[in-house]
Amino acid sequence: MLATAVFSGLRLMELLGLRWADVDLERGELHVRSQLSRKGALVPLKTRSCRRDVVLMPELAATLKRHRLASRHSLPEDFVFCGAAGRPLHFRNVQRRGMDEAVERASLEAAKRYPTMHDLRHCFASLLIGQGLDVVFVSRQLGHANPATTLRVYASEFDNIRHGDSVRTVLSEQFGNLLETATRNQAQDPAPEAAVVTAIHN
Repeated sequence: MLATAVFSGLRLMELLGLRWADVDLERGELHVRSQLSRKGALVPLKTRSCRRDVVLMPELAATLKRHRLASRHSLPEDFVFCGAAGRPLHFRNVQRRGMDEAVERASLEAAKRYPTMHDLRHCFASLLIGQGLDVVFVSRQLGHANPATTLRVYASEFDNIRHGDSVRTVLSEQFGNLLETATRNQAQDPAPEAAVVTAIHN
């Protein structure tokens, strides 16, 4: 379940409402069509934009396939993540017995803030943005009502991706030779930083 959260970006209650009929291994998609309520009932999604098809990477598809083969509850209407009786997991137990235990095993408990299941959703968004995918696609994968919401939440990450390569290219074109020249002169100058400053001044 944690792997699915990291590589699909589904909200916790969407994950808990996922049934095998929603896992499309042929097309490589997760169909988000419903979610679980806090009382454990399957309910409609909160908004129309939450209804979406999330790209399923092959390795996660293989993991889910193995999970289904090992499960006693593998019919299309069965929940993907359930207990021994086939009932969906309780959302609080997922955090306590799943996420918290994973955090402790990874020795992350000393962090300023204990990671939550929702942090895994942010992780997925960061992975997509890091691959240079545009805000509209990322927004659809996350089920945001508007790309503006995605841009507002992840503005700094989009900026880093959008401008990072440009800044590196411009700096390299303008000052790359300068730095290389100063570095070559380092052998003659006992203070290499002074050589850099001199080169810039000249």
